[in-house]
Amino acid sequence: MLRSLVVSSLVVVAVACGPRPRPMDVEVDAGTMMDPPDAGRPQGTDPAPGFSIVAEQPVGQGRFGVSVTSAPDQFNQPLVAAVWDDPNGDGQRSDTRVVFTRWNGEAKAFETVKTVEVVGEVDLSHPNRQVSVARDPVTGRIGVAYVKPGVGVRYAFSDDEGANFSLSTVGQDPGSGDPSNPVLALRGGIAHVAYVTSTEQVLYRTRSGTAGAFTEATAPITVGQVAAFGPIAMGLDSAGAPGLAYFTKGASLRGTLAFWRPGTSTATAITDSNTTDVLMPVTRRPSVSLVFVGTTPRVAFHLLRADPVAGMGGPEPMTDANPELWTAVASDAAGTSWSAPVGMPRTGNMAAMRFNSTRWYQGLAVHPNGSVTVAGAYLANGTTMTQCAGGPKVAKSTDGQSFTTCVPANTPYGQSGEWLTLFGHAPGKVTITFFIEQRVMMRNQIVLYLEP
Repeated sequence: MLRSLVVSSLVVVAVACGPRPRPMDVEVDAGTMMDPPDAGRPQGTDPAPGFSIVAEQPVGQGRFGVSVTSAPDQFNQPLVAAVWDDPNGDGQRSDTRVVFTRWNGEAKAFETVKTVEVVGEVDLSHPNRQVSVARDPVTGRIGVAYVKPGVGVRYAFSDDEGANFSLSTVGQDPGSGDPSNPVLALRGGIAHVAYVTSTEQVLYRTRSGTAGAFTEATAPITVGQVAAFGPIAMGLDSAGAPGLAYFTKGASLRGTLAFWRPGTSTATAITDSNTTDVLMPVTRRPSVSLVFVGTTPRVAFHLLRADPVAGMGGPEPMTDANPELWTAVASDAAGTSWSAPVGMPRTGNMAAMRFNSTRWYQGLAVHPNGSVTVAGAYLANGTTMTQCAGGPKVAKSTDGQSFTTCVPANTPYGQSGEWLTLFGHAPGKVTITFFIEQRVMMRNQIVLYLEP
């Protein structure tokens, strides 16, 4: 039976753009549905430009905001989902949960943070992202896909603008472990879900409607490789057809970034890691984002393609000639051939700024005028007083070939945090969300940046 339960003992704090946080009860529910969806929700006021806080946890209560992800609603205002790990901070992670919030334009604030489901102990190590959020532009349905250990990948969906969620299981892991890195896309009442299994496969599942089993297909491995690994990315083209981008590896641990259209039998290698190990060092494991321009796919990705050299803070590439964040575009809708990857330049015009590297997380937006924005998560602490220092790193191009990289004006952060995502909210403008861990006070935050 569908039900709703309010849990008042868990409190987080959210900030709109006003001067002070406000306390919020955290709700947990298994959902009720409204017919018709999307009816009558006013747009209200957009979030204020610049940096603001989506939500902030009380001091010392677990890690709030891990694996944060965002997507646009019908007004291009942010939907946000994340993991709250060990909410009561007792070291027992059985109460870890997936949470959801969204911007409310009438209230000019983010809504009460809602617990979608208590999931228990989840592998939250980098660069895994264990939550994905999406909205169906046709039906208005909001969905969240996530990992529940021992159960598999779960899919929560709401037809009443996120007030309540109904829960279902997408699929279990075929091995003895747990799946990871789920991604979700919704359109026309069809849910598309993909994830990585503990047996190193990428599974793609889909379902029409809200009941019944998900169909399943296994993504193919590229030629010369033996297994796949995450993170992965999925998108829907303008016709609603899915595409997947993921990494494969061989016995030598050299790897490829692959693209696959479900329904076809082979995957195409977009590029490879050249001579570098795709799994080591852990701080430089690859990640990928995928969008479609009409029916043509484009990716942004982190991938070391040349052996790193010793630099400030440990092994990392040092010059613009050795990029780690790239973009590439397919030559056709099938994604059977791709352009040579274009590397994002380092920030600033001083040699010291070349150490401002990014890793693990990135976002990609292609705007209606053809301009491209790629943002990368800059995880090292650094000064915000030098031109283009701090985070997040944002690379912009008018043609998708020549990029200029800097940071948003007046960034208050010496880093851009973790689990960065972005989407375009206006021509040439992006909304970015990311997680900041305040290690001294343990007051973790989900941060929003809305490009003015």
